[in-house]
Amino acid sequence: MVALAVAPAAVATGEEEAVPAVTFARTGAEQVVFDYDAASGGSCDTSATGDLPDAAARAFRDAAGKVHLIATHHRHWASISTGTSLDSVARDCAHMIYEAGNDPDPATYDNRGWLESFYTLDGRTIHALVAMDYHPRHYDKPCGTMPADASRCWYGTTVQATSTDGGYSFTSPAPGTPRFIAGVPYQADPAVTATGGAFVPSNIVVGPDGALYATLSMEPRELQAGGTCLIRTTAAALGNPAAWRAWDGDGFDVQFASPYPSVPDDPENHVCTPVGVGRLQRPVRSLIEVEGHDLYIAISHGVLPGDPAIKVLASTSTNLVDWTPPQAVMDLPRYGQNGESCSTHSGAVRYQYPSLLDPQSTSRNFNTTGTTAYIYATRVAYCAGFNRDLVRIPISITVS
Repeated sequence: MVALAVAPAAVATGEEEAVPAVTFARTGAEQVVFDYDAASGGSCDTSATGDLPDAAARAFRDAAGKVHLIATHHRHWASISTGTSLDSVARDCAHMIYEAGNDPDPATYDNRGWLESFYTLDGRTIHALVAMDYHPRHYDKPCGTMPADASRCWYGTTVQATSTDGGYSFTSPAPGTPRFIAGVPYQADPAVTATGGAFVPSNIVVGPDGALYATLSMEPRELQAGGTCLIRTTAAALGNPAAWRAWDGDGFDVQFASPYPSVPDDPENHVCTPVGVGRLQRPVRSLIEVEGHDLYIAISHGVLPGDPAIKVLASTSTNLVDWTPPQAVMDLPRYGQNGESCSTHSGAVRYQYPSLLDPQSTSRNFNTTGTTAYIYATRVAYCAGFNRDLVRIPISITVS
C-alpha cells in the first residue's frame, strides 16, 4: 500500500496560503457496482443508444432515504439502494429518468444530454446540470469540408433539468423557454471544426461563503480560453438557469449568454476566466469538500510531468479558485491512452470517468468525504463494444 501526498503550495495569486497536506492510499480490491451483462441487474437497454456508464458517478439521497446512484449514457437509468446505503444499489429499469430530444437544431439546446450534476435540499426536488452535446454527425450534417466524426465540430453547452418526484424522472424546460446555463457566446458553425464550448460539469459543492459551486471544462472558441471554469449560484436560485455566474479573474460577474437567436454584441463580457491554470487538469470529474477541514479536492484523470502513466489525480484548494499542483491518487490506465485502440490492444482493460464518493458522507448530495471513500470509474475492455461496468476502488484520505 503506497501513500501519495498532496503537498501544500503557494496559491496561484502569489499569496502564501496554508493548504493542508493530504495523503491518499488505496486500501483494497476493485469492486463491481454495475455489471453491464449480468443476467439480473445489468443493463436496462443493450442497444447502441442504451444503458451504460458513460459519465462520472454521482449520488444523492431522496426524501425516503433511498440513495440514487447515476452514471449513464444519454438515455438515463439509475441504480437505487435496496435500503438506505450507497453500498447496496440495484438498477431500476422501471424508470428511464431522462432523455433529451435529439433535436438536429443546436439552437434548441435539446440534442443529446448527459445528466452530470445533482443537488437537492429536501430529497423531493432535485436540480441537475446537463452536459448537452451537439454533433453534426448525428444528424447527417456537414463538418468543414469532410464528414463529421466524433471529435470534430463538437459543440457543448450546459442546461438545466429538474426532478420533482425524488429523482425518478427529470425534465428540462421546454425548448424555447430558458434552459441554457453555460456555453460560449458563439453559435455552432460547421466551418469551425475544433471542439468548443462548455463540457463535463462537476458535482455541486457548498463553498466557503455558503454559495453553491461547480466547475465546467471549457474548450476554447474565439474569446473563450480553454480551461476549468468555476461557476456559482445560491440554493434559492437553483431552479433558475440564468442565475449562475462565472469567475472573471476578480469575482463572479460573468453571465454566460446564449448565442441564439443571435450572438451578443459584447461577447467579451460572456466568457469565463479559467481557474487553476497549470495546476488543475481537466475535466474535473469530482469536486469534494473534506469534512472537518476547510479544504476541497478536485479529482481528474491525467498524467504528471515526466511520467506517461495515466493516473487518478487530485488537486486541493481552500477557496475553490487557487489550487495546488496535481498529485497521484492511484494508477488507473485510461481507455484510448497513448494511441491505443481495439486493433492494438484487444481485450486490454482500461478505465474512464473517475469520481470520488464516500458512502458515509454526511451530505444528502454526497459532495463531502471523510477519511475513507471510493474512486468510482467505468471499466471497459478494447473491442468490447458497449459492454462497460461501473466499479469502485477503496481509498483512505488523511489530512495533516
